[in-house]
Amino acid sequence: MDFVKYINDEKELSALWKMVAIATSDKLWQFNALQKAVSALRAPTSCWLKVDYIFDLVDWLQAEGFPVNTITQQLQWAISIVIDVQDETCSRQLDYLMRANALIASVHGFGTDQHRQHLLLAVGFATKLIKMSLKAATMTAPENMRVKAVKSTTVPHDSKSGAILQKKISEAIPSTTIEWAEFAISDDVLDVLDNSVLESSAISLETILNPRLSFDVLSSLIDSLQDVGLTPLCFPLLTLQQVLASRLIGLKPLSVFVSLKILKICQDLHLLKAADYWSEYVKLAGLTADTTASIKVAAATKHSLPELQEVMLMQMDVLTELNYYPMARQCLEAAASCGSGTTLMQERLLLKRARLALLEGIIPDAFGYLNAIPKTKKSKKFFAEYITVYADTLLAAGECSQAARAIADGIKALVAKHSGMEAQQLDILIATLSAKHACVIAQTAQHGDLTRTEISSLLHESTARLVKVGHVSNAFDVTRIHAKYLLHYRSNETSMHQAQLEARCLLEAACEVADGFLQEVFSVVKSNDVQIPAVLKAMQIKLDHCSLSLEMLEMWTKNFVKQSVEKSKKDLVQVILEEYTEREKPESVIEWNHLCRTLGDATLCNLLNIEKQMKHCTPALKSRLYLLLGKCKRLAYMKETPQEESSRATRAVQYSTGSQSEDLDCGSNAHKVPSMEKFKMVKQFIISQQLLIDASNHLQEACSIALDGKCLEIAAIAALDLFDLHYNYDEKLAGIYLALYQSCQASRVLYDTLQGSMKNAPTTTLLSTAMQVLLNTSSSGERTMPKLYSDELEQKHHAFRVLEVSSQPSLLLRDLPSNFTVIILQHSADRSYLYGGVLEKPSGGKAVGKQPAETSTQPIMCKVETDAKRLEALLSHARQLTEQLDKYLQQSAYHGQTFVMPDEISSLLLEYNELINATDTYLQPVISRLSKALPSVDAEQREEECVVLLADGYLLELPLEKLQAFDVYSSVSRDFSLQVLHHRLMSMRKDGRKGSGRSESQNKKKVDKKAGTKSAPGRAVAAGCLPVPLADVGYLADMHAECPTIADAMRTTLNHYHQYTANWEGFIGIAERPAAGAWEAVLADRKAFFYCGLEGLAAEVAPFKITQLALKECLLMILLDQGHTRESLLRTSRSHASSVDTVTLARMLTIAGVGCVTLNYLPASPAQNATHIQALMTELLENCRSAGQATQQLNLGMLVPDQTPDSPGQQGSGTAYRASACAAFICYGLPNLVLS
Repeated sequence: MDFVKYINDEKELSALWKMVAIATSDKLWQFNALQKAVSALRAPTSCWLKVDYIFDLVDWLQAEGFPVNTITQQLQWAISIVIDVQDETCSRQLDYLMRANALIASVHGFGTDQHRQHLLLAVGFATKLIKMSLKAATMTAPENMRVKAVKSTTVPHDSKSGAILQKKISEAIPSTTIEWAEFAISDDVLDVLDNSVLESSAISLETILNPRLSFDVLSSLIDSLQDVGLTPLCFPLLTLQQVLASRLIGLKPLSVFVSLKILKICQDLHLLKAADYWSEYVKLAGLTADTTASIKVAAATKHSLPELQEVMLMQMDVLTELNYYPMARQCLEAAASCGSGTTLMQERLLLKRARLALLEGIIPDAFGYLNAIPKTKKSKKFFAEYITVYADTLLAAGECSQAARAIADGIKALVAKHSGMEAQQLDILIATLSAKHACVIAQTAQHGDLTRTEISSLLHESTARLVKVGHVSNAFDVTRIHAKYLLHYRSNETSMHQAQLEARCLLEAACEVADGFLQEVFSVVKSNDVQIPAVLKAMQIKLDHCSLSLEMLEMWTKNFVKQSVEKSKKDLVQVILEEYTEREKPESVIEWNHLCRTLGDATLCNLLNIEKQMKHCTPALKSRLYLLLGKCKRLAYMKETPQEESSRATRAVQYSTGSQSEDLDCGSNAHKVPSMEKFKMVKQFIISQQLLIDASNHLQEACSIALDGKCLEIAAIAALDLFDLHYNYDEKLAGIYLALYQSCQASRVLYDTLQGSMKNAPTTTLLSTAMQVLLNTSSSGERTMPKLYSDELEQKHHAFRVLEVSSQPSLLLRDLPSNFTVIILQHSADRSYLYGGVLEKPSGGKAVGKQPAETSTQPIMCKVETDAKRLEALLSHARQLTEQLDKYLQQSAYHGQTFVMPDEISSLLLEYNELINATDTYLQPVISRLSKALPSVDAEQREEECVVLLADGYLLELPLEKLQAFDVYSSVSRDFSLQVLHHRLMSMRKDGRKGSGRSESQNKKKVDKKAGTKSAPGRAVAAGCLPVPLADVGYLADMHAECPTIADAMRTTLNHYHQYTANWEGFIGIAERPAAGAWEAVLADRKAFFYCGLEGLAAEVAPFKITQLALKECLLMILLDQGHTRESLLRTSRSHASSVDTVTLARMLTIAGVGCVTLNYLPASPAQNATHIQALMTELLENCRSAGQATQQLNLGMLVPDQTPDSPGQQGSGTAYRASACAAFICYGLPNLVLS
């Protein structure tokens, strides 16, 4: 070895000491060798290498757990060396300063003041580096500076002075958050950055010696900025990463990763315009041609397969956060195709697969991947991630106790490994897992031996740990769960008051932390035009505090109003005695009452302060803010005007605005006192009315914002509050808000139905993936779909159109036909109140055909208290009746008996009549009030009037059509909400304007091709009805050839009404049934469809397939099923077919787009269904009745023969079929559809 070379060349000597440090295992030798490697470099030209070796020494000191001061001294020495470099504009200098300050920040630990200070310094140096590089590059190539930005950024050629040109160049560089978000460097500028002409003033391979290391440092800075709530500062750093990845590192997948990261941050900050641009890069992620080529040539280039594999996993993580699961799976497959690599990489791939399977809802696969990970010693970070995914999988599988136990064991293992080395990282991991453990226990009631106080203490400790390590935004999440836990467990009024006081104290302390956090964020981020996620969480905490205060204030105000009314009826002695006895109440109750007296003004001030800070926030937060403001003003109104005082003030105003001749004698002492009293009353009334107006305005604003942002829960609460405000003053307006409340609730129920139907759906389908995305992101309160899914869903599926709720509910009634009488029956969320209303008579809109004569109907609203237990008993009665009847029919079918009204079923008929009477009695307080507004129709109008019952999910399980108040109407139908009813109507009119899959000319050509057939004669459509073309009807009957009765009845009926059914297409019997998976083809483009079979439609078509069917062309669907034969029972038992109740099935078909669904209310025998086929055909075809009229005729027992006739023509006796009462029919949707 040439020792002279090492003695004379300090770089060689330093490198030799570095090799010694790497080769030896002795800690002292490692330390001395690293020190000598640094001290050997003395020449000014070796300053950059010296700083690199200092960084290596710092990494070693940090790994060995040396004191923070020792490590920071080394880094400060490195910074002083870099600063002493003469060229202050050198990009290399800025790069090293960035890295040094990033190291100092990490050494001091997350959450400390030093961490924040040096983090901002590192970010500042990185921002200056990219700005300086862009400026230098732009001066060389000023055109095409930015691509698709808000304003043009091309610097024009100018022949004037250089100063003016310099100013224009500076204007071309982004300066605001939005400009940085919409910033994309053109290839021309990137080519200039590759040019050595720029030398040290810009980024290049000559100035950035280790671009991959700088890239990783930038990534850590970006993560830290997001954690501390300074997300807007990330964009310059991401732009710098973009340059490094595309030019210096030269790895296209890495550049795509940066673009995806920009997209994620744009979405987090709700910068939608920028997100739309960057979303184009999603198409470049995954197994693209560039990625495949990179994998093939990786071994022959400077980029190794492990590096490319790591990049693909980075892409997968971002795509998972973006909820783009198919793309994430492609990236995972690309990473796996790079080779298995080390054992750690194999375990990481398995864990990534498990996490992705969990997010996609494939729980068995997630468990399989987790179990495949060896139980060997793992890194602390990987172990914490494994415990988190494993616990989440257990929670998704419903194993809450096991999840809590797994997290607790993971915390113990991490605490046992806690040492000086990586202690700060362990503190963060332990704090995060402890918080998750506490939240799992609190949310899933898996308490074990822990008491309520111990669980509360556990949550409090978890919050304190998160704040200590600097994860304040996560601490806010735990605090919210803690407050909900405290409020959940309360058994009586005293414990409720105590829980509210504890929760309010907890939230008040959190608000102080939030105020300090917001002050720190806004001191750095001056722009208030973005929505920072951490800031939004702080705002949520403050709104939670105000919400709890208003909940307490509402309870106190209602009690105050009640006591005020009662005191006015008592003498002075009684009042004094009651006030004295109140002193003996528990201390918590006294404290609660004392606090509530001052809550109104304090809460209002807090809300107004929050409003100033929430200039730009999510619709969920903004609508919630205005909802709380409206509640606050409403409670102030209630306090100002107790019931009797409010009526007195109203009378006073009416008296004061009347004839003044009664008050001319103002000199009399007898008139002075009443006059002063009257003045006070008028003043009080004016104040109260202003509070009422303010409350109404705030609630309307909350409702509008919530509907625009798809926050239906908040919109429903605001709508119901608006109903309570207006129903005593303006019943027309109150009816609109009640309809809006019901529409929001119905949309949520339909969404839950859609979500439930997707449980067994293949994860490869678009709709199931989209629903899983919504399920994973439902905690935000907003039901928004990523653009990647929403565009394709809009084209292929009808589901999400049905779930939409209009932000202008007052316009919905205008489009309904004028012969509709719309009745709303809706329970409150807790079922303590039942709301009812008859809406204003529709004006007729753009209905097809001649409109019937209008009948005047004044809107009327009511609200009555109900008993939830009584309703539950009524529903239990209805469900039990259905089960008993179905059980009897199954027994009869299994033993080969026919349903001919034997004595055994008379008790069920009696129970059915009792159910009708019980339903009538339960709804009587509302119906008796609403019947005053129902139109009194004559014999002619009786055939035209359509009563539409809009009821909640509870009442839809009851026989509403059988109520005595509706017997006089020829059409009584039901629907889920006014919004759903309006959507059905608008879909039909839109279809009428645009044309269906087959135009009328195409239908005619199709008919003409059938030899020997004649088209149906022209049929006049009654006033107020909508036509359904007879030439476009399909049917399916007895597909499994299990019931000749149904098949024969269908054939007989089709032959008898051949003039109407000649062009119908369908299948009868097993030889003609559609193949598996061909249902969509059978139902496609049908305007009407008849299904006559056994069991139920869900037994033939899986629920997830029903909701995915594109049935927007189907206006009318009639289902005659729920019957049984021995063969059908054996078939369904073997196939484990789904069992779906009629209400859920109607919801599914509504989601699929059907305009009107007619089906059995109760199970029916095949013989009954065969008779109903003939009766319905008679009503629909021969008598030309609408769907609603036909079902009502069957319900009333009209035109249904006592015995099954040989042909449909034998109906001369007119004898009612007695079993029709037990086989009631119901009609969902548009009742005025007529086959024509």
